[in-house]
Amino acid sequence: MNATTEHDYARLQEMPDEPYERQLAQGFAQLRFEPVLEAEYRAAFAQEQRRPALIFGGVALTIWAGFAGFDLVRLDVLNKGVPTADLWVLLCSRWAALFAIAAFYVSPLRARARLEPAAFTIYSLMALVAAMNAMIYKTHGIPAAESALVIVVMAPFLPIGMTFYRSLAASFVPVVVAALAGAILMQGSTIRGLPGMIFVLTLAIPVGAIGGYMRELAHRRQFLLTAMLSRQAQFDPLTNLANRRLFQRHAEAAIAHAAHHDETVVLAMLDIDHFKRFNDRCGHAAGDQALRRVADAIASVARRPMDMATRLGGEEFALLLHGSDMRSATPVLEALRAQISALVVPLGTPPLTISIGATSPVGKEGLSEVYERADRLLYAAKSSGRDRLATDMLMQATG
Repeated sequence: MNATTEHDYARLQEMPDEPYERQLAQGFAQLRFEPVLEAEYRAAFAQEQRRPALIFGGVALTIWAGFAGFDLVRLDVLNKGVPTADLWVLLCSRWAALFAIAAFYVSPLRARARLEPAAFTIYSLMALVAAMNAMIYKTHGIPAAESALVIVVMAPFLPIGMTFYRSLAASFVPVVVAALAGAILMQGSTIRGLPGMIFVLTLAIPVGAIGGYMRELAHRRQFLLTAMLSRQAQFDPLTNLANRRLFQRHAEAAIAHAAHHDETVVLAMLDIDHFKRFNDRCGHAAGDQALRRVADAIASVARRPMDMATRLGGEEFALLLHGSDMRSATPVLEALRAQISALVVPLGTPPLTISIGATSPVGKEGLSEVYERADRLLYAAKSSGRDRLATDMLMQATG
């Protein structure tokens, strides 16, 4: 090999060159990926968590409605009315939160809202009202389940649509509100129990956070592993091009789309000339390097969103150019052929060259018909001397 030793080649093969593998190797103890991967993870997280968050939110809303009704019974509002301003605050805040959250659930805004900010806002509103109401009940000596605030503090770490750090921030809301409301409202003997209660609530934060942290750590790892498996199922590991399965699905859709919208598309089959001879002379490591360099050159041509380059197997490749006809694709493919011929190869070996067969669909032809014709043109290019491009236009001109 001319520039890379066998040892260097083996080391390069062991280095993770995919973003998911690289992130897995680097670790993510701080629950943070590289920026591009982080954005991808958060999008997947939001999509996955939306349904569980709606279910948990619906259950919480039902329980909240039960507490709102129980407030009226507990305070005996129908017989005694509402004697003090703080009890008015209690009732109004409870019912206002109930109607606001219910209105959000039934409005079109729910489907358009970003999940994590919406979940944080709804939870914070409920936590604020729950903590304040518990303190108001306590100042009136009314038995209140302030111990239930422990559940409220730990609730953000359930799958309600928030990532760990947002959940951690949210869990402080009921603790801070309870401390402030208790300090303002409580007097005399009632305030003496406040520090102990705040201590218990504060202690609930790390208890819930440990579970939340471990769950997200496992979820992020699963995300990376799933993405790696998905990529391995769709891309060639050596060249990083689409594999035959992915290319076939994409090409079928692109050709059908082009036929339906009266657009043009070109399918090119490419094969490295005398590659077995190159492999036998230079070794498989050099052959793999050559395949990657040829693949990079082919991929550089697939610039538009619906273009696609693939390794079909061995030294055979395919290229789909969407929005191109044979007249515009011919100089591009000729330039690609010249670019590959100019690649640097080990001393004493012939230059790498490729043969290309390219065609466009006719009428309502599907992928199989177009593929078969491109394959025949590739065979014609090889039969006529290799290192050349054969197209329908050229064959007609020479025929």
